[in-house]
Amino acid sequence: MSTSSAPWSSVPIHVIDFEGSARTGVVEFGVATILGGEIASVSTRLHASRVPVPAIDTQCHGLGAKDLKGLPPFESEWDQWVSLRRTGLLAAHNATVESGLLRGTWSRPSAVPSFVGAEASVAEWGPWIDTCRLARAWAPTLGDFRLSSLVSVLRLAPRLDALASEHCPPNRRRYHCALYDALAAALVLRALCGLEGRSSAPLSQLVRDSMSAPAADDLMQGELGL
Repeated sequence: MSTSSAPWSSVPIHVIDFEGSARTGVVEFGVATILGGEIASVSTRLHASRVPVPAIDTQCHGLGAKDLKGLPPFESEWDQWVSLRRTGLLAAHNATVESGLLRGTWSRPSAVPSFVGAEASVAEWGPWIDTCRLARAWAPTLGDFRLSSLVSVLRLAPRLDALASEHCPPNRRRYHCALYDALAAALVLRALCGLEGRSSAPLSQLVRDSMSAPAADDLMQGELGL
């Protein structure tokens, strides 16, 4: 199914964030789904680590052995993640991080709609929409494309805090918490699509500009461009 010319808001976009690393695997995920230009649903969950969580990782995301003890691994979520990709496209801030962690768990999904391009279906997690790259392409004068900086300059903090109070666990309402970051990136995406008359931008443009804009090459896991 191709909806390349359809407005971006007509297809579910699942804005995601992972906490974890290639060694530990995903220990927390957050999903904020945008449809019709609004955040339509959210979900988040903690997962067991593949190996003991290094102290430096805990310093970043605040999750340690006691938080993850007895939980199922992220690998148990296959059906949910294929379902997400089957219903829409995935998005993230610095999507190469989320893409790498997802492909490090499952190399590819079963056949899913392409949504853009000529092929009706593909067996790929992508194409991704990347809010960092879109900001670089569409608002280059902002200069600082970290997630927290974009939230600040686009004046999204009050709305983000309100959504976090409603949806995030009480101790996970800050940056480097998966659902908080997913909500932040979702709000950034909405704001970017409201710039310069882009409210009806086709889905294909978001994908194309996410791929063509330069990527930051100095961001490391643990920073996540926040």
